[in-house]
Amino acid sequence: MLRFVLIVAALTSVVALGVLIDSRATIAPPTGERPAVGDRIFAPGIVEGVTENVDLRPQLAGRILEVLVHVGQTVAQDDVLLRLDDREHRQQVELAAAQLEMARSQLEQLENGAHTQERQQAAAEVRSRLARLKQAQRSWERIERLRRESAVAQQQADDQQSMLETATAEYEAAQARFALLDSPPRADEVRLARARIRASEAELELAQINLDRCTLRAPTPAQVLDLSAEVGELTGPTSAKPPITIADTSSLRVRAFIEEYDAPRVRVGMKVQVAADGLPGRELEGKVVRLSPQMTRKQFTNDQPGERLDIKTREIWIDLTLPQNQSPASGLVVGLRVDVILAAPLPQDQGS
Repeated sequence: MLRFVLIVAALTSVVALGVLIDSRATIAPPTGERPAVGDRIFAPGIVEGVTENVDLRPQLAGRILEVLVHVGQTVAQDDVLLRLDDREHRQQVELAAAQLEMARSQLEQLENGAHTQERQQAAAEVRSRLARLKQAQRSWERIERLRRESAVAQQQADDQQSMLETATAEYEAAQARFALLDSPPRADEVRLARARIRASEAELELAQINLDRCTLRAPTPAQVLDLSAEVGELTGPTSAKPPITIADTSSLRVRAFIEEYDAPRVRVGMKVQVAADGLPGRELEGKVVRLSPQMTRKQFTNDQPGERLDIKTREIWIDLTLPQNQSPASGLVVGLRVDVILAAPLPQDQGS
């Protein structure tokens, strides 16, 4: 009986302890609300140049012939960064240029007409055929009189008539050739020749465009941030890794990522404080200059307690206010992660 009482007491104690632990470990369901943070907004950010990083790839596939820059180099707009092997495209340009010259020469020849010597030769041919025709006509007239008197055979008369017809045809052909050489070009022939010129000009321009695409140039003044191109490598518009990455780092700014709860509170002109782990004791000031019109999936985290990873963020851009005689490059590096603090009104103060 005593053993039974002890077992019951032990079970009761275990159940009571379990209930107590469970009650203390119960987690309240999420309410979807974030605790108030006062008049400040905390957000992660990243240092950028005037432009975001720009990946550059040649517009044509080819083998790299020459690399003319190095990482960290500052380049001006249209500076040559690398060149591809362009021998084939140079030949295409030469071929197109030759075809254009031929088309232009054909139009010039058509507009100028035949040479003077050709006209003189055609005129002489007309005179020669006319003389033969007159001789054939006189011979036919004699044969015709004799045939009527039965003084010649019919066969001889027929032969002389054929000679007359042949001479007449040859004279008419000579006249037609002279008229062709001496006449101006027809309008349709001129249009056709000019169309050939336009087609040749277009082919030359296309060939020149492809030749220019063998040279990769800087689209804007910038700094070379990354270079993965090596002489002899194949590259092109579909390369997995861009051979060159640039950005305009003449001045630096910060792109920050505001969580959903704080996104409606952000305004252009808000004052900002920027700090980085790599710059202890140094805090920069700035202001919001641009807001994204949409929410995007969260890209960066700040490892703060209570941070949610399944939310979207609103991107904002911050111009830094640097002390006089202080370069943006002194300490700040493109791609550096920073912490951003914005002075913002509380949600209930937005309408005031």
